[in-house]
Amino acid sequence: MSTATRTTGALDLIVYGVAASLAALAVATFRITEILSPEGPAVTVGADAASAALGLSARTGVDAVVVRAPDLGAGGRAWMIAAVLLAALAAIVIAAALMRVALAVRRGRVFTGGATRALAAIAATLTIAVFAWPIIDGMGRQHALQSLGIRFETLSMLDLLPLLPILLVAVAAAVLASAFAQGERLQRDTEGLV
Repeated sequence: MSTATRTTGALDLIVYGVAASLAALAVATFRITEILSPEGPAVTVGADAASAALGLSARTGVDAVVVRAPDLGAGGRAWMIAAVLLAALAAIVIAAALMRVALAVRRGRVFTGGATRALAAIAATLTIAVFAWPIIDGMGRQHALQSLGIRFETLSMLDLLPLLPILLVAVAAAVLASAFAQGERLQRDTEGLV
C-alpha cells in the first residue's frame, strides 16, 4: 500500500468521525432547543395512560400518543437535557475511539496500546450509556408526565430489551480489546526474539 493511499484513507476516517460527531452535536442541539422551548418537550405516552387521560373508550385502539409538556419544571428539563447530553457524548467518544482503531489499522500497527485502549473505551462507554440513559431519560419523562397529570409507568426489564443489541456490541468491543491486548503481548514477545 502506498503512502498516498494510507494518508487518503486516514483523512477519510477523520472526516467521517468528525462528521458523525457533528451530527450527534446537531441532533443534541435540536433536542435541547425543543426541551427548553415554551411549548415544552415532546413526550410519548403509553397506550393505557393515553386512553385514560384522553377519556377514550376501551374499544379505541391506541398504541402511543406524543404530547408536549409546557409546564415541565426545571428539574424535569434538566433530566431530559442530561439524557440528550449523555447520548451525544457517548456518540462522540465512540466516534473518536473508532477513528483511533481505524488509524492504527491503516498504519499497519493493529496491536498497539492506543487501539486496545480505544476498544476498551468503546466497551465502557456503551455499557455506561445502556444502563444510565434509560434511568436518566425515564426521570425526565416521569417529570414531564407528572406535569401533565398522567401516571408514569415505571421501567421494566422489557423496556430495556431494545437496548440489548447495544449491550452486545459493548461485550464484543470488550472481547476485541482483550484480543488486541493479547496480540500486543505476542507482538512484543516476537519483536524481542528478532
